[in-house]
Amino acid sequence: MIFDLNKTYVKVLKKQNILILGATIRSGVSIANILYDINMNFKANIKYALSDSKTEEQLKDSIEALKDKDAKLFFGNQEISILNDITLIIISPGIPHTIPIVEEAKKRKIKIIGEIEFAYNLLPNRNYIAVTGTDGKTTTVTLIHEIINSYKKSRLVGNVGNTFSKEVETIEPDEDIILELSSFQLETVEKFHAHIAAVLNVAQDHLDRYKDIEDYFNAKKNININQNKNDFLILNYDNIYTNLWYNELNGVSKTKLLTFSLKSKFATIYYNEEDEYIYYENEKLFSIKNRKILGRHNIENILAAVLICLKDDIPPEHISDIVNNFKGIEHRVEFVAEVNGVKYINDSKATSMNSVMSALKSFYKNIILIMGGRNKNIDFSSLTSLIEVRVKKLILIGEAAEALDEMIRFDNKIIIKDFTDAFNYASAISINGDTVLLSPGCTSFDMFKSYEERGKYFKSLVYKLENSTAI
Repeated sequence: MIFDLNKTYVKVLKKQNILILGATIRSGVSIANILYDINMNFKANIKYALSDSKTEEQLKDSIEALKDKDAKLFFGNQEISILNDITLIIISPGIPHTIPIVEEAKKRKIKIIGEIEFAYNLLPNRNYIAVTGTDGKTTTVTLIHEIINSYKKSRLVGNVGNTFSKEVETIEPDEDIILELSSFQLETVEKFHAHIAAVLNVAQDHLDRYKDIEDYFNAKKNININQNKNDFLILNYDNIYTNLWYNELNGVSKTKLLTFSLKSKFATIYYNEEDEYIYYENEKLFSIKNRKILGRHNIENILAAVLICLKDDIPPEHISDIVNNFKGIEHRVEFVAEVNGVKYINDSKATSMNSVMSALKSFYKNIILIMGGRNKNIDFSSLTSLIEVRVKKLILIGEAAEALDEMIRFDNKIIIKDFTDAFNYASAISINGDTVLLSPGCTSFDMFKSYEERGKYFKSLVYKLENSTAI
């Protein structure tokens, strides 16, 4: 284990009585593990506790992982008395700041930070690359990581793979740290400083947490708050929200502003549809004609990734080979199989209107679209015109089925709430040349633990169908 943590911040932590809000294995337990290791290695004697509204039964894996960590555990009903003597709260990103215990902590002026801020303070002054946006984050950071990691050391953490706190103790001094950051994680940024930051796009999302899209975007803007004249902020020239922000910042920002575009030659880096080349500063860079990943949205992701890697001093000739051979990520417009001439596409990661729109634009027509789950107060009505052009049959599933039925004015649709029944119906009505597309636009939590579980189940149904037809 490499233990190269910021000793100044360790001294700060020694004086704190810490409450970790959220006790999942992924986030809360990772933070507790670091505090335990600091106590063991620095004789720090930091006091810490974990609290979660879930019950002990729901968190039995976390309890098992924490049994030797000297942490107090408060599970189930979160009494306000838990806050007595607490001086610092480290909050998991999924916890809204409007719950009673957090509101009370604010009244008591207890400092609240997030997991990203906590881990950053333990490992400052490194080369940080941070990416946020409504859609495309995971694809983009995965591509960035593949490019950089084949040239020099890098670590991919954050909203994808392992949390930053889980990896922080083993990151070597010469590694680039690549972070996928959600709006939730960016809400609590104070000192976090990215040398290269990118906002891929902004569209309606998480409106069950934010009062409006401006409030949501303001959280994402925190990615830039500590950048200086030596840093880069990369924005999507084609997206209405990021373009407006670019115009606001242009000429007054202390950060170097860069843009990417599918449409405009005024952008720093752009794609020419005619020759299928990427152009950087109006100079031909390399062709992506033979790329493996589908969809125009993925060209945007490529442009952002290439620009980031160029600013991280990766040679263009090294980038091109990785880009053209990149096959994308699981659950994002992922080709699963072709059965009897019907293509099955797993886009389970699509939990916003923008991501569904991108998936639909990846296929010309004859789409059987499976959509639904738990909605995040997103209005999908503007999706109707695209569905009318490209979708053959719309199948609505899960909790949001009736609400989606009201929003999307499309005649050829049906509500089949059960996921398996919906898949079986889609496969039964499909014919040679059709595409069965799972692109839910909603979260999975009404039926599954995660979008990964939902996507894997969809794939298992496809493989079962494929095997049955092969007999």
